[in-house]
Amino acid sequence: MHKEIFENFIKEHFPTDSSLLMEMFEHYYSWLVKENQNINLISRKTDMNTIWTRHFLDSIVPVPFISFDNKRILDFGTGGGLPGIPIAILYPKADMSLLDSRKKKIGAIQIAAQQLQCTNCSFFSCRIEEMGDQYTESFDIIVCRSVKMIPKYEKIVLNLLKPGGKLILYKSKNIADIAIFNNAIIHDKSTEQLGERKIIEIVKDSTL
Repeated sequence: MHKEIFENFIKEHFPTDSSLLMEMFEHYYSWLVKENQNINLISRKTDMNTIWTRHFLDSIVPVPFISFDNKRILDFGTGGGLPGIPIAILYPKADMSLLDSRKKKIGAIQIAAQQLQCTNCSFFSCRIEEMGDQYTESFDIIVCRSVKMIPKYEKIVLNLLKPGGKLILYKSKNIADIAIFNNAIIHDKSTEQLGERKIIEIVKDSTL
């Protein structure tokens, strides 16, 4: 059921390439299930069948209202490559950078990207505050699915975004940490399969 729900979403939004995309996601699924036995990329308590909705579909739920194509994107706190790799699969013309402070996880998802032939991916094994000045105003979009926003991150992420760029936060019930941003737009995408899910869209003021 979970795979079918995901596949229906792909067919709806990417009808021309749906077969090829599903083949790539099947490879990613197989890799993730196997690699998760070695490195804790997602919770080991997860029912593997629910990866299709809880992780893959959840990663791409902003697709209907956020334009990722041809954008330079940073996945802040990517963990097991989520949401970065699913977005990179769907948008091969996007430039996807995946950042995580845990070197083992970055090393693992580099292998996954190579196996999937996602040549649009690059990788940062560091903390976001360690990114150099050369990345100031470099990204059109920053996605963040698993990191709590703390006050020090506000200036850092806004500095990395281009004027008019977007910060996309994946939140569940607790959204208190978005209060550090002034102009948050909340998209409620909760479903039975995803649970309570809110996508928070924050646009960088072009005057900043």
